[in-house]
Amino acid sequence: MMSQFISKKGIFSVFAALTLCAANSNAADTRYKDRMFEVEKKKDVEFAVNVPHLSSLHSLTQMIYAFAGEYIYFYNNENDVTTQPLLLDLYTPKADNETKRAAIIVSHGGAMVAGAKDDTDQQSVNYCDSLAARGFVTASIQYRRGVTLTGSGVNYSIDSVDFARTVYRGVQDVSAAVRYMRKNADKLGIDPNRIYLLGNSAGAILSLENIYVRKEADFPSYINKTGAPELGGMDIYGEQGVDSHANGAVSLWGAIHNPNIIGENKTPVLLIHGTDDETVLFKTGKPLGEGFSMSNMTLNVQAPTLYGSYVIDSVLTAKNIEHETYFVNGADHEFYDDTEYEKPVQDKVFNFLYKLATSEVTTSTHSRKFAIAHKSAIQMQNGNTSFTVSSGKSLKFEILDIRGRTSMKGTVSAGQSIAMGSLSKGIYVLKVQGEQAIHFNLSK
Repeated sequence: MMSQFISKKGIFSVFAALTLCAANSNAADTRYKDRMFEVEKKKDVEFAVNVPHLSSLHSLTQMIYAFAGEYIYFYNNENDVTTQPLLLDLYTPKADNETKRAAIIVSHGGAMVAGAKDDTDQQSVNYCDSLAARGFVTASIQYRRGVTLTGSGVNYSIDSVDFARTVYRGVQDVSAAVRYMRKNADKLGIDPNRIYLLGNSAGAILSLENIYVRKEADFPSYINKTGAPELGGMDIYGEQGVDSHANGAVSLWGAIHNPNIIGENKTPVLLIHGTDDETVLFKTGKPLGEGFSMSNMTLNVQAPTLYGSYVIDSVLTAKNIEHETYFVNGADHEFYDDTEYEKPVQDKVFNFLYKLATSEVTTSTHSRKFAIAHKSAIQMQNGNTSFTVSSGKSLKFEILDIRGRTSMKGTVSAGQSIAMGSLSKGIYVLKVQGEQAIHFNLSK
């Protein structure tokens, strides 16, 4: 028979145990870090109205849909348009009384011609739900998809200018989403200075472009195509009177159209990429390769050259702009679908956003610190025109340019000075056997 008598010591023990359990429970419920809330979803919220959408679908779109049951948005021209609103799905923490919450805008992938804000084949819905459960206000946006296609029969092509114009429209849409969230911050219960972007593939490209493009002139002038409608300014659609740029971004296998647009921009970014990505290249190249062949049909894709995470990381590191990276050797595109990497990618994303959301100064950088086992033996000299090593003998070295191409290589021993004055002006990566790689800027 269980005793109904509890001694004073026992009472204190039970009270202590309950207190410890309560403390542990509270410790586990950390906003932005742990799942705390049920999630409410509101579909099809308008964040801009009267936005021109391409409307004359190419016959190939219907053929693909009939064959595969999926829409790939190809159009005949840019002159046939219908005005429609831009829509987002809003995810909010249920029964949450906080009024200054961090917000995240999620942009799906799909090569600018496919994908959707509620597409469960990608991780957009998963990220929105998971982040909202942690206390963020999240939005999955539907930016304008589709590119003009030329050709007929079995041979089709996409011109690089048409592809670039599609990207420009997407950047307009992401910027409109940022302004919507910022303008309606009080109504949405968010902090207008804590609005972040999370993009996958094409969505990552749009997110990075939002961070780094500061004016229309940052895009190449060739996007103003003869015979096509004017695209208008970056901020032409949606809310006005507030800043269009997010306070931070997570790029899942993204890129930018020109590394020079980074400038001295210190907006915190997390770059995640596989080194063997052949869709959006890790270093430099045209996304989607040269196109596709299916049965007897050929689709030739002439996309603009893009500069991937390797280049962005090199520029940021050379400029001493703090950021974070997660690069996986041998991984291809969208490797978060691989069981081995799904959780590591999510952990990197969640931890980075947690740091941003809980930082006291949202406009400052949020650092990554490289852990190295020893002080580097490499010393840069003479304005980065030469280097030495303080120890070692016949160590292999290699110098890579911003595109990852080898500019110099050889061996170096302690006390030996290696001149690099023959290199052209630019950003380089110096790799010396056994040492942490050094990014440097040669500005002679």
